[in-house]
Amino acid sequence: MKFKETTSKYQTLHSHTIVSDGLMSYKEVLEVCESNNIGVVAFTDHDSVPKESRVKELVDRKNNKTKWIIGIEISADKPDDFDKKFTPHIVGLFVNPYDANLLKHCKLAQEARKERMSRIVKNLNKIGFIVTEKDCLAASKGEAVGSPHIVQAIKSKKENIILIEKLRVQMKRDAKDNKILKEKYDKMIKRGVDQYPYVLFLSSDSYIQGIYVNYLYRIDLDTSVKLIRDAGGLAFFAHWFTEIEDCDAYLMEKLLKENRIDGAETIYGFYDNIKKDFIKQREILQSLIKKYNRLESGGVDAHNKNQIEDFAKDEWYAGLTIGMTERILSSGKVDKKWSSL
Repeated sequence: MKFKETTSKYQTLHSHTIVSDGLMSYKEVLEVCESNNIGVVAFTDHDSVPKESRVKELVDRKNNKTKWIIGIEISADKPDDFDKKFTPHIVGLFVNPYDANLLKHCKLAQEARKERMSRIVKNLNKIGFIVTEKDCLAASKGEAVGSPHIVQAIKSKKENIILIEKLRVQMKRDAKDNKILKEKYDKMIKRGVDQYPYVLFLSSDSYIQGIYVNYLYRIDLDTSVKLIRDAGGLAFFAHWFTEIEDCDAYLMEKLLKENRIDGAETIYGFYDNIKKDFIKQREILQSLIKKYNRLESGGVDAHNKNQIEDFAKDEWYAGLTIGMTERILSSGKVDKKWSSL
């Protein structure tokens, strides 16, 4: 079965909206994609699928130039038979948003996210940030709260911006005699002010520890994949570079060989200015995918407008996604029912 390539060139089969930790609605994502030559976008919110009203909203936009796919990104735990602890993210594409078991998982995950947000806010207050749970919920527009919404809530107050700058100066000072910390600081500066909160205090390996709270609810990789497949979708290992130290090429091959995942993202986010590392990782993944007849997916992992626009400006990188959706569909391994294709 063959499918004609879309009119627009680029594709991103990994993106987020206000349904999880993105800053745009479905409508806004589609509009930004359309104006940036992106022909296909998959909505892969964290442990979330669109509610019935939003599915109808998407169906009303079935004739948009930019085509959409309903998906999900499950924040998983390592497989039970793997020794090294890591937390893979599994992206599901073409999933049924009404699947009962998938909805049950999403409900449990969202309840845990609210508790996580509450704990992070309390930790932020302890070091002087002026922010409330209500501020974070307002930033998320009433949807599930993620780290970008917490950052948005923080930055809405002048006092917090001043505190972020004080922490940056403190990190710079401490980095003078610490090579590892200096590399982290220099990378943060290179990536821009939007990344300051994450590197300074809002990630598991941040400069200031004790603020960030990891996910409070996870299911293992194999259970995640089963949920996605039972909902009619295909399961892909997302952004390998975030887990490569504990899930190396040997373990990735094991997952692909044993058909425990349907494929992997060979395009993921941005390559953080280390293009050679991305190219090497991509070559390894493509070789394994070809060896075991699996599938490639990927995209910009966008949470906001700027990330989509920056992705589209990088013609080399965005160009690697051309025809990706068509090849997935042509494999005959999935139904395009839950999409506008």
